[in-house]
Amino acid sequence: MHVPTLVAALAIVVVATAIFGYIAQRIGLVAIVGYIVAGIIIGPYVLGLIADDFELVEAMGEIGVIFLMFFIGLELGGDLLKKLGALLFGGGAIQVILTIALVTVIAAIFGVDLKSGIYTGCLVALSSTAVVLKLLSARNETASPTGEVSVAFLIFQDIAVVILVLLVPMLGQDGGSIGAIVWALVKALLLIVAVLVVSKWLIPPLLDAVWERADEEAFLLAVLALAAGIAYGVTLVGLTASLGAFVAGLVISGGEHRERATSIILPFQALFAAIFFASIGMRLDPGALLDTWPLVLLFSVLVVIIKFVGVGVAAAAFKRPLPVVVSSGLVLAQIGEFSFILENIGRQSGLSPLQLEEKGSQVFIAVVVLLIALTPLLFKLGSLMQNRMEGQVTT
Repeated sequence: MHVPTLVAALAIVVVATAIFGYIAQRIGLVAIVGYIVAGIIIGPYVLGLIADDFELVEAMGEIGVIFLMFFIGLELGGDLLKKLGALLFGGGAIQVILTIALVTVIAAIFGVDLKSGIYTGCLVALSSTAVVLKLLSARNETASPTGEVSVAFLIFQDIAVVILVLLVPMLGQDGGSIGAIVWALVKALLLIVAVLVVSKWLIPPLLDAVWERADEEAFLLAVLALAAGIAYGVTLVGLTASLGAFVAGLVISGGEHRERATSIILPFQALFAAIFFASIGMRLDPGALLDTWPLVLLFSVLVVIIKFVGVGVAAAAFKRPLPVVVSSGLVLAQIGEFSFILENIGRQSGLSPLQLEEKGSQVFIAVVVLLIALTPLLFKLGSLMQNRMEGQVTT
C-alpha cells in the first residue's frame, strides 16, 4: 500500500521528536535539544529515514515559526509593548547593532572579509525566543526586571529579522540598496501600527460573534484564519509571514478571547516548533564534528562573551542595575531559531558563517545546539549571580 509522502514524513518526525524530547527533559535539558537530536538521528547523515522528504519537513518547520510568532504575540500583548517602550526599541537596537559590530571586528581579526563578518554578526545577534520565554514563563519571571530586559530585546530581535532578511542577500550581492532596507523598516512599523489600530475595532466584535453564535470548532477556525490571513497579507507588501503572525497575536491578545486563543494555538505551536527544530538537526553531520569540535568550543565561548557584552551594555544604557545587567546578559547568551532562517538565506546568496563554506554551516549549527542546551545552566548562573550581587547591595 502506498503511504502518502506527507503522512510518512510527519509520522517519523513526530514520533522521533516525542521520544527524544521526553528523554531530553528527563536528563535536565530543554526539549528543543531533544528535537534537534531527533532530527540528527532520522536525518540523511545517520539513519536516513528523512532524506528525499527534507524540503517537505522544512516547509512544515516554517509553519512552526509562524505559529511561534503568533503565540509570542498572544503572550506579550500590546500593553507590554507600551510598557517596555524605549527599552524595546532603544535597548534592542543597541544590542543588535553592537553585537553585529563586535562579531565583525573579531571576524576581521581571523581574516574574514567585511561582508561575511557582518553576515555572521547578524546570525549571532539573535537569541532564542522559544527557549528564553519558556524558561522565564516556567519560573514566573517574565515580568521580573531580568524578564523585562530579555522580553524587550527578544521582541526587537524578532522585528529586526525583517531588516536582516533584506540585508543578508545584499551582502551576497543579491539584494537591494540601503534605502530598500530603511523603507522595509518604515513599512514594518507602519504596518504594525495600522493593523493594531484598525483591528482593535474589527477583530474583538468578530470573535465575540463567532463565540456567541457558533461552537468551539468554528472559533478555532476563526482564530487560525486570522493568524494565517494576516500572516499572508503582510507578505503581499514585502514583509515576512512570521512578523504578520506576531501582529495577529498582538491583535487578539488585546481582547477577552486571549486565553481561549492561547489554549487553541498552543498544541499547534508545540507540534510545528518541534518539526522546525528537527529540520535543523537533519542538517547537522555528526561525522563533521570530529574535525570541527575545537572550532565549535572556541566559537561557543566567543558567542557567550559577545552576547553578554552586547546585552549588558544595552541594558546598562537604559539604567538597569548591575545585577539585572549581568543576569540578562547570561540569559540571552545563545543564538536563536530565526538565525537558521538567515543562515539559509545566506547560503542561497553565496555566504557562509565566518567564510568557512559548508564547514561554517556545520560549526554554526553545532554552536547553536550546544548553547541552547547550556541556556538553562546559564539562566541559573545568572540568577545566582544576581541574587548574590543584590544581597551585597542590601547588606
